Amino acid sequence: MTAPTSTEPGTNGGATGSTAPGNVQPSSFQSWLRRPYARWRRRLEASDDEVVTDLRSALDDLGIDRPIPESVDNALRYHNRHTGWWFVLRSIMAIFWVWLWSAVLLGMLTTFVRNMVTKGPKKADVAISKIVSLFNETDPFYFWLAATSFSLATIVAIGSLCIAYSMMLGVPMLFTGSPIAHRNLQPKRDHAPVQVYQPVRQIVEVIKLCAEAAKALGEQKIHKSGDIPSQSTSTLKSIRRAYYMRGTVPLLPMRWGHLRDHARRVVARMHEVERDLYRDADPTLVKLAEMWLTIAERYADGRVGALLDEDLSEVEPVRSWARDRIRDALAVLLTVGAVFFTASLDLPSAIEGYVISGTAVGVLLLVYGSGSIVNMRHR
Repeated sequence: MTAPTSTEPGTNGGATGSTAPGNVQPSSFQSWLRRPYARWRRRLEASDDEVVTDLRSALDDLGIDRPIPESVDNALRYHNRHTGWWFVLRSIMAIFWVWLWSAVLLGMLTTFVRNMVTKGPKKADVAISKIVSLFNETDPFYFWLAATSFSLATIVAIGSLCIAYSMMLGVPMLFTGSPIAHRNLQPKRDHAPVQVYQPVRQIVEVIKLCAEAAKALGEQKIHKSGDIPSQSTSTLKSIRRAYYMRGTVPLLPMRWGHLRDHARRVVARMHEVERDLYRDADPTLVKLAEMWLTIAERYADGRVGALLDEDLSEVEPVRSWARDRIRDALAVLLTVGAVFFTASLDLPSAIEGYVISGTAVGVLLLVYGSGSIVNMRHR
């Protein structure tokens, strides 16, 4: 009768090895933890594929057999994958910052109004009397010079306050990976900001609308074709800021003017093509989709200075309504200030009119540039 043999732990003959009953594999526990993440990744990938498939289907409906550029494909997938969570975070931070700064400004405004109601009339009388005495005791030239300087300083202060308030409200943009934050913070991981690819997604939506209009018949085609210019408005705004949105151009370089002019010419060219929708819709829809796909490819590749292959030298750039209104207000302010300043010099009446006219021309050149004179002569 032989003695029972002992086995070493972990051998096939022992009961304490890795395959023994009751022992749990660490890998199986880790895989169990990874299941929700893997399921979530599969849903994201399916959503990414759906976005690209929708673009391919729209191009096929329009009869465009161009392959989807790899840069556009990657941009759509990246934007689709990261937009949801960033949108929630941006909304929360925007609500917080709007509430905070609105409360601060409301408190400042309440204090100012209360002081104006209680002490305003007395302080106003004292201020007016001081201004009148200063006008009587000071040479008119220096008085109007000081008044103009004070007015300009006040306008600059108010404008700076408005810009600062806008920047305060724009702080949540940092949490979305804005181009400014991406360029200044310089993260170690080579990830593009989420908002960089927003114009690409907007362009895809316009192309899909073109495909819907191409498939529609009768009255529906007219309505859907007429919706394209309004749908592309936000996209064209992003294209006008392509040099900024892409996040690859340093802040305020010398070439910003060239890139801005090119983007405005591209927008003007798209407006010209959109006008043909009301004359011959079908070929115009195909042409618009091809141009938008080219713009999306160039933008995704970072070629913000060559968004289209066409020669745009003869295209008149679109104008900015807000910038034109600010320029008009500045021209009026400077002209009025120059007239009052000239009148305070006590010049002879024979030359006073010529001096005022020359001042007005100088203001026109200063605000609008020499091109304004050429345009007036053409008209």
